[in-house]
Amino acid sequence: MTKQQSNRQNLGRILVVDSDTVICDMIRTHFGPEGFVVDSCSNADDLYSLELADYQLMIIDLNIDGDHGIGIVEQIKQRRDTASMGVITCSVNMSPTTIINALNAGADDYLIKPFSLRELMARVRSVLRRQIL
Repeated sequence: MTKQQSNRQNLGRILVVDSDTVICDMIRTHFGPEGFVVDSCSNADDLYSLELADYQLMIIDLNIDGDHGIGIVEQIKQRRDTASMGVITCSVNMSPTTIINALNAGADDYLIKPFSLRELMARVRSVLRRQIL
């Protein structure tokens, strides 16, 4: 096992749920060299076919499958095996109501699209730090 592979295991596994493959690829490209393993899916059906307990954090676009992101966050947080998973939501919607609904559903953070990959990295690290405590 190389040192880079070891670092990837130590930093965690992230799932990106977004129908925009460009965003998924950008996150994978930016986070991979930092030691994260990043997987992605583009809809709820693909999401629920994965072993979600394997992930430490999920980044989800609230507009997935026609604005079903908040419901997905609620389901993730209600499941025993995924309740402790960190969740960062994102959306083009800047409405305070959307942000409040996402946070009330169990999201740990919220980003407005378009977002900076550096800011996303800082928020991911922050959420993961809180999980360790």
